[in-house]
Amino acid sequence: MKAVRLHPGPRVLVEDVPEPVADSGQVRVAVRAAGLCGTDLHAAHGRLPVPNLPVVMGHEGAGVVEAVGDGVKAVAAGDRVLLLPSETCGRCRACETGHLGLCPEARILGMARDGTFAEQIVVPASCVVRLPDDVPFEHGAILADAVATAYHAVATRGAVSGGERIAVVGCGGVGFHAILIARLLGARTIVAVDTSEGALRRAITAGADAVVDAGQQDARRAIRRSAGGDGPEIVVEYAGRKASVELAVSSVARGGRVVLGGVSGDVPTLPPLISFVGRELAVLGSMGYTRAELDRVVTLTAAGDLDLSHSITQRYPLARATDALDDLQHRRGDPVRLALMPPLS
Repeated sequence: MKAVRLHPGPRVLVEDVPEPVADSGQVRVAVRAAGLCGTDLHAAHGRLPVPNLPVVMGHEGAGVVEAVGDGVKAVAAGDRVLLLPSETCGRCRACETGHLGLCPEARILGMARDGTFAEQIVVPASCVVRLPDDVPFEHGAILADAVATAYHAVATRGAVSGGERIAVVGCGGVGFHAILIARLLGARTIVAVDTSEGALRRAITAGADAVVDAGQQDARRAIRRSAGGDGPEIVVEYAGRKASVELAVSSVARGGRVVLGGVSGDVPTLPPLISFVGRELAVLGSMGYTRAELDRVVTLTAAGDLDLSHSITQRYPLARATDALDDLQHRRGDPVRLALMPPLS
């Protein structure tokens, strides 16, 4: 079968590999769509440690069950499924409470084990979730990463409620969906903040009321003016940069919440304690989601309440994976999420 593998160098190659076999407790899935995100880009450029090379890339995917190993009862051949981005231990407190993103033994697909950029993938049965018939595969592929991750940040960590004002700093793949979800949950005003004209234009499509170009103006003042009053009660940060985190903290209203979801090695500076405490700020990290949140996102999407029709901005055959990574790197076409579409076997 064809697969996109990361080799030492790093080098990304589309090549032939043996078809995987489902052992006891495992499921073999014919991949129909695989999403590309910034993590894949970081791995392809050597900015993230990938322990065992070569490895099939990709951690977002959806497809059709082709075969199941002994003991698998939850799904059967022919079922449509989406794939969780990590294989988890199933024993720790995080797994027991359904917060799979916090499992300390999680093995991320496409990094710690072979991933979704292939015609087929084998995963433990615990890594597949049924995908309703009316949800396209490319939408199903991103539900368990870009969409559910944003839901956790906005609905749970940020606890947005109707009538509150929210700013989203960094409006790429996850930030775009944070805006969609904030609108769905009844946010009063949504301010989108980015340095990309294309990202800001797409943010309006997602439901933003106002946009702020952080590279062209006094962004803090513009965010507060656009939100009204003392500024937004919630700021969700998805750029993962020192400057963007500091902007988020300085822009939030008194008594507000800052939710940090962007990832990098940057070290931001927090305000002096007299200001930090005096303004009673809450700064919260947000990682992944719970299984219940994923189920909720799947239900909302299947019902048409969460509209992902603008989420996939370009589709590529598997053979053009390197082109897709290059387009994502250079932001060609103002991407939200790109999808690889393996051929039907």
